[in-house]
Amino acid sequence: MAASDASQRRPPSGFDESPPAPSPALMAAVQAMKPVRMRSRFTAFAVVLALGLIWPVVTLLVRPLRQDMPGLPRAWIIGGAIVWGAVFVVSLAAALIPRRGDVLPGAGRASRLSFVGMLIVFLLALFFSASVPGMSVSPADRGWTLFDSCVHCIGYVFGVAGVCFVAGVLVLRRLMPVGTRRIGMALGAAGGALGGLALHFICPFAGTDHVVLAHVGGMVLAAAAGAALLPSLVER
Repeated sequence: MAASDASQRRPPSGFDESPPAPSPALMAAVQAMKPVRMRSRFTAFAVVLALGLIWPVVTLLVRPLRQDMPGLPRAWIIGGAIVWGAVFVVSLAAALIPRRGDVLPGAGRASRLSFVGMLIVFLLALFFSASVPGMSVSPADRGWTLFDSCVHCIGYVFGVAGVCFVAGVLVLRRLMPVGTRRIGMALGAAGGALGGLALHFICPFAGTDHVVLAHVGGMVLAAAAGAALLPSLVER
């Protein structure tokens, strides 16, 4: 009976054999392994920042500044540039830089910060637009309608935002976080703010209606386009 029990407890044939030695190719592959360099939290941000700045910087170098620039309050020029620039940097950082200890950027945080940024520049344009009598011009002074001027500036904003968006998608293509729609919104808002920053210096039209509809509106449309496009690009 004991012998019978022992035979029943004996493992099936083959299970008590020693495992085969690893192949030389496997051993060579293991020995050739090297530690993988950890991804920097700021690499993607730095790359997109550098690529996104190219077009606006070239624009500021080759195109004349707005003709009423000498008469505008210096504090208004500097303050407006700081606000537009800060919204660009904060929105871009929120879309691309994870918090310390995280692997992926926070989509909710990115959408909240970009929304607040859009609200700030909207209030800035609505209540703090500046013009210089005799120096500032309106679309009618150039023979344009308000619609014509808005289409022109929105087109420029979309061009700048498109570069930031495409660069952001490329650097995130292997690490796309959950909540791509909100990340796309933040990328679009960042690029739109960068376009608005350049227009702050070169756009000749100083009217509140134009700045709100074209500059801020272009940023909002860029954010909406980013939110709509990014999920479909990720699915592909």
